[in-house]
Amino acid sequence: MLVDIHTNLMWYPEHMSDEFVEFAYEAKRAKMRLTGDVYFAGNDEKYKNAFDSTPEALLEATQNCDKVVVFGLKAPYCGVDVPQEIVADFVRKHPDRFIGWCSVDPNDEDCIEQLEYNVSELGLRGLKVAPIYQNFDPQDPKHLPFFKKAEELDIPTIWHQGTSFVRPGPLKYANPIQLEDIAVACPDLRMMIAHMGHPWEDECVVLIRKHPNLYTNISALHYRPLRHYQAFISAMEYGVEHKLIFGSDFPSATPAQVISGQWKVNDVVHGTSLPRFPDEAIHNIIYENWKQFLRKDEL
Repeated sequence: MLVDIHTNLMWYPEHMSDEFVEFAYEAKRAKMRLTGDVYFAGNDEKYKNAFDSTPEALLEATQNCDKVVVFGLKAPYCGVDVPQEIVADFVRKHPDRFIGWCSVDPNDEDCIEQLEYNVSELGLRGLKVAPIYQNFDPQDPKHLPFFKKAEELDIPTIWHQGTSFVRPGPLKYANPIQLEDIAVACPDLRMMIAHMGHPWEDECVVLIRKHPNLYTNISALHYRPLRHYQAFISAMEYGVEHKLIFGSDFPSATPAQVISGQWKVNDVVHGTSLPRFPDEAIHNIIYENWKQFLRKDEL
């Protein structure tokens, strides 16, 4: 079964600022210099090719997936603000394949109430947070009650840990190691680090090895071939390749493009004696490893 655990629903200008779109456009152009496995809608107008993921585009891009997790980021600090009702309405129209997760800004005074509303009233079944986009410190104890509530609700959580193209975003909050205190304080909260926390992939690897409730997804890695290879080999050397889970981060790339990119992970060392990442492990990342993070009743 092909499960894409990381897609976005948002489009310009309704949900993204001009500044955010400009940053996203430049980042996408940089990726396209390195690989063809990047989503590009075929129009050079930056506002149509930065981070637009309309319902129509998302449906088309994920048509070969059995199940798709979708969320809309709530991060007004960086110029992204998706009403959670947009996600809930979309999954109600397409319940056969799509699982809606919510996004809440932990800085909001009513963040716990928002989370409860999103889960109990809107029917959203997971949580997306992003310290670098939302400008919050994961190690600040004031945020712990919010994540204890997510643990109580028994919902999985995706964290954008790692760098970003947004200039206002504070890198000091972005290293995966920032999540260790929450992982310890909330041992039953299933947490996934997006993008293997790039460029701190090694920190991500040692963190998910140490904590049973931590996993990572491989979205947005294949654009940078050397880092992609090094991250996968590091996971293999530390024995956590089974905790790497498939996600596309659409509209950064389509699921098909990300799958293509995974099968190219060893290309960068072709003709050398360096170790190869096993084909079986690649297959499991794409089709099997999600089973350790999500229950079947959450699909």
